[in-house]
Amino acid sequence: MKDDHSDKNSLLKFLSKADDILDQKKFAFKKRFNLIDPVAIQPYRGFGNSEQITISGRVLEDEGIGESLKTDTKWRNMVSMYKRFNSDEIPFARLRATFQGQEQEVQSDGEGYFHLNFPVDSTKLAPNELWHPVQLELMDQIVEKQPEKVKATGEVLIPDAKTEFGVISDVDDTILISEVNQLFRVIKLSLTENALTRSPFEGAAAFYRALARGQSGNRHNPFFYVSSSPWNLYDVLADFFEVNRIPKGPIMLRDIGIDPRKFIKESHHEHKPVKIRSVLDTYPQLKFILIGDSGQHDPEIYKQVVKEYPGRISAIYIRDVTKTGRDTEIDIITEELTNHGVEMLRCADTAAAARHAVEKDFIPTSVLTNIKQEKEKDHSR
Repeated sequence: MKDDHSDKNSLLKFLSKADDILDQKKFAFKKRFNLIDPVAIQPYRGFGNSEQITISGRVLEDEGIGESLKTDTKWRNMVSMYKRFNSDEIPFARLRATFQGQEQEVQSDGEGYFHLNFPVDSTKLAPNELWHPVQLELMDQIVEKQPEKVKATGEVLIPDAKTEFGVISDVDDTILISEVNQLFRVIKLSLTENALTRSPFEGAAAFYRALARGQSGNRHNPFFYVSSSPWNLYDVLADFFEVNRIPKGPIMLRDIGIDPRKFIKESHHEHKPVKIRSVLDTYPQLKFILIGDSGQHDPEIYKQVVKEYPGRISAIYIRDVTKTGRDTEIDIITEELTNHGVEMLRCADTAAAARHAVEKDFIPTSVLTNIKQEKEKDHSR
């Protein structure tokens, strides 16, 4: 007799196959009757080292969402969010990618996603530049009135010699106020606000900029963001980081769909460690600071990372966003990590993390004043 887990996987496989067939028929119908919207390539920031880079993206119908404004009404924000989640992928589209003069052809999968790897010629890397372009061009004519060329430029992060350490950070309730532990609040914030009206935690952006500059103030410490949010929100998060001057970095999100490997979805516990490992494995000589919150099991995930990568984690900062009942669990993990030689600090606010970072020589004392001033500015806003 099959167990419940086996039954669940069988059902998911059936639903996944049915979903794929439905998507294919829908796309074929729209293409036949010329109902497909203009096509766009959405590259996601990639990363790599002096030997290899990786970059992903998606081919989608352009829903014409437009630029967000502070004056946008809640209704307009809701319509834009609906368009993001209602966007239709372009399956099996052929793309040409160019990096450092090298060309590759790749085909998007059934959900429009594509993934690329390129070898790196380190002699061609521009000095003092962290970001390097990857040119993308659609090779197929998807719609009748498609422009002659559909293009996009992706970016890949390659840390340089000025790097002291890297930072891997959660997003929701770590940088961005999301209140994920309150379902109604998180839905309301996601639907009715936009990148310009969402709020960062007070002083967080200034603290992250200080970490990016490092102790000397002249470093290029890379940031990597891992979130359980779906890829549909990629542009919102990228714009939010830019507006609030949060260090630019790859944003690793989750796919949402019916699939035994990631059922609605791939859980926070499964998604996050995989992405963190990919970063740590790419930079085996680099130490990292991990930043998260107490609401979504970040302490448990980071504890496992410390065990898997001994000597690689310099410190862990956990923003305290939960009730006191969670404190005991986190204190136990903190003690375990101390035995592994890693300090994990549960912080009520950004200032506490910043003071600890000064003590550990991650950032200079001089930045504390700026972090305090920006914290007060964020509070008044």
